[in-house]
Amino acid sequence: MQIRPLGKTGLVVSALGLGTVKLGRNTGIKYPGGNGFALPTDEQAAELLRTAAECGITLIDTAPAYGTSEERIGALMAANRWFGGRDRWIVCSKAGEEFDAATTTSRFDFSPAAIRASIDRSLRRLRIDTVDIVLLHSDGRDEWIIRDSGALEALGDAQRSGKVRAIGISTKTITGGLLAIEHCDVVMVTLNTANTGELPVIDAAKKRGVGVLIKKALAGGHATEPRMAIAYAAETAGVSSVIVGSANPNNILINASALAR
Repeated sequence: MQIRPLGKTGLVVSALGLGTVKLGRNTGIKYPGGNGFALPTDEQAAELLRTAAECGITLIDTAPAYGTSEERIGALMAANRWFGGRDRWIVCSKAGEEFDAATTTSRFDFSPAAIRASIDRSLRRLRIDTVDIVLLHSDGRDEWIIRDSGALEALGDAQRSGKVRAIGISTKTITGGLLAIEHCDVVMVTLNTANTGELPVIDAAKKRGVGVLIKKALAGGHATEPRMAIAYAAETAGVSSVIVGSANPNNILINASALAR
């Protein structure tokens, strides 16, 4: 698995990252077959992380909005010595979105107080002293979040205090992405063969030295050739890592084979 710099953050990440929404949440997921499935057992989840480690994946992506994902990752890695040690892994979490399993809806709060509380809670759940990357989990109001909410300033305070290494935002608009790269270390954007609209954001981030994480590379589970889709996103100039979620170790093996060297 190729290892790449995450922009100018000083962090290095695997070209393929593991998304973990299906580790902690089985409702309100906008993918085929994404609702009502049984969450992995602790043994199955441990096998998932072990397989990821064996494939050379070093980046784990989670979020408070992913149900019990953060707590399960923290417990599993503490019990299994991080499958190679804490220093081997780069952990990316988020802030700003909370998911209500009872109503299967999200609630967003980008106030500085909410962001600070979210980061502290993520540290406790993950059982770590520092989260490598924290991204704001945008609800679509990218420009307002960046300019006016105070959330990015709260992330900056957490970074200066040592609670977070790199900060950024998972955007939903092109204009938001372009604005984000002026203020962030990392940006997460959508890229797949059917949706290339954010290529200008990736190119601008590359020129500025901002790390780029890719979401929805499999077009929400609709990609007909997953390996080709992953390779396309990963081989786009400026991309640091492609985040692909799975609760199936066999799928991780298939996904990793797309980037085997």
